[in-house]
Amino acid sequence: MIDLNKLNKLLNNLLNVLNQVQAAMIFDNKGNLLTSMMNSALNEEEIGGTTSLISFISDKIKIDYETGLFQSSSLSSENRKFLFRQTDDLILTLICDIDSNIELINPYANFIVNKLSRMVKDFEVDTKVPKLEGEKKKQKKPRNEYAFKILILGNAGVGKTTSTVQFAHSLFKSEYKPTLGVNIVRNEYWIGDDLIHFQIWDLAGQDQWTKLRRIYYSGAQGALLLFDTTRSDSFQDLKRWRDEIKKYTINIPVILVGNKIDLKDLRKISTEKGKEKAEKFGYKYIETSAKTSENIEQAFKLLAKEMID
Repeated sequence: MIDLNKLNKLLNNLLNVLNQVQAAMIFDNKGNLLTSMMNSALNEEEIGGTTSLISFISDKIKIDYETGLFQSSSLSSENRKFLFRQTDDLILTLICDIDSNIELINPYANFIVNKLSRMVKDFEVDTKVPKLEGEKKKQKKPRNEYAFKILILGNAGVGKTTSTVQFAHSLFKSEYKPTLGVNIVRNEYWIGDDLIHFQIWDLAGQDQWTKLRRIYYSGAQGALLLFDTTRSDSFQDLKRWRDEIKKYTINIPVILVGNKIDLKDLRKISTEKGKEKAEKFGYKYIETSAKTSENIEQAFKLLAKEMID
């Protein structure tokens, strides 16, 4: 069950950043309003006008879902603009001033639905909504531009997919595509004035994918190798993964990642053991929590720097 108090904080923080948005609302796919927040700058007449639109929005969502025509989209009326973004079975609706710039609001809408998706999955979510300085950077030419294919490796259940999704959702542009034995995510990421085009291949760790997995190694330029700090077997299997990397790639940089550090009481692999293993393999080491997103971005950033250098 989604935490409405936390959700309301998130929407309120959005309105504090975007004065062009009159209201932010969350509906389910049957058109039921779950929660809404109004911009504090609205006067009584504007609040009344905005509130009266709830029925219209509810009907639109209900009809479009029933006919299979619902899309994440925007539309305009005589004096307002509407922006719709869907995640899972929930729809974010932003009611905006008629003269608002939808192109500037779009990244914020994507940011909010990514947070919303994580709330639905019961991940820890920071309700802060930053000014999107990254969007300003993207409007200028980068000093250097890179395109990297990277692999996310490790046993099944160590948190590879969650880590990938957390990283993708912390950014404003992502493309998540499940395919046979692999999840592929494409993202743009800035390091200083350099722009990185990430193609992230999250490879299935189960034994039945071993033969197919070797095909996906082709062209890889770096990798994150994950183990679960609460599972000794995932740590013991690191040598097998190291051997597989050496067999199918040529001297790519690899970051060893000890994941699930939020489960302190269940921890079996110490930081010292993780560092020793990384040093033995010639890898750099970092510890993360895919659940809380602690150090997730830093792990990808560390790998990117290794590939650039």
